[in-house]
Amino acid sequence: MKSVKPYSCLMVGLALAMLITSCGSDLPEASMSSNDSDIPEPCSQESLFANEVISFEPGEAAGYGSGDFPGIVLGPPNGKGNTSGGLDVLSLGVGGTITLGFNGAQIVDEPGADFIVFENPFWVNDSPEDVFAELGEVSVSDDGETWHVFDCEPTDVDAGDFGQCAGWRPVQAFEVDDDYVLTAEAAGGDAYDIADLGLEQIRFVRIRDLAESGAAPTAGFDLDAVGAVNFSCPSSTEL
Repeated sequence: MKSVKPYSCLMVGLALAMLITSCGSDLPEASMSSNDSDIPEPCSQESLFANEVISFEPGEAAGYGSGDFPGIVLGPPNGKGNTSGGLDVLSLGVGGTITLGFNGAQIVDEPGADFIVFENPFWVNDSPEDVFAELGEVSVSDDGETWHVFDCEPTDVDAGDFGQCAGWRPVQAFEVDDDYVLTAEAAGGDAYDIADLGLEQIRFVRIRDLAESGAAPTAGFDLDAVGAVNFSCPSSTEL
C-alpha cells in the first residue's frame, strides 16, 4: 500500500476550514461547487462526472489539493496510466470523508458497472501484483439520509486485489468530448454496480478513507473524480 508520495506541501489551516461548509452525515441544503456558473447542464458530457461537493470532513494530516478545492475533485479525472499516479487530487486525510453529487442526475442500475471512483494508484515496476494504493470505503445514497456501503474487504492483497475497496485500480489518460462514452475498461478506476447492494438508483457517492496513519499533507485517500456510467437525467420540473 502507498505510504509516501513526492508531492509538494500545501497549507491546510484556516483556508481549508473556510471551504468546509458542513459536517456530519446529513446532507446540507446547499452544495459546494467551483462556481455556480460553472455547473454544467444536467446530463451534459461534463455532468457525467460529479460536479458538486455535498460535504467534506478532512481527516488528520489532510491538505494536499486544498488550494484548488472543490474544483479539484469535480469533473473528469486526470489519469496518468498504469505506472504513474496523477497529481490533480485531494488528500482526504486519515479517516477523512467526502460526499459528492451530480447536479440532480441519478446513477441508475444497468448491466455492468454503474459508476467509477478515480484515485491515483499505480503499478510499481509495471507489475499489477505490486500496487501503490491507498484504500477507501464507498457508500451510496438516493436521498442523502439512508446509506448503503460496499463491503471493503481486500480479496488478495498479495496479488494486488483489494476487492470492492476504492483506490487500487490505475486511472488511464483520456479526454471527454461530445462523443465520449465512459467505461471502466477504457478509463480505469474502481467500478461499482449498485445492483450488488440491491439498489436501482442513487444520487450521492461517499468515500471514507481507511488509513490508520499518514504524513501531512498527503495522508489518506487521494480523490481525483467520480464518474457516472449509467445515468438518468432529471426533468425540468425536478431542477
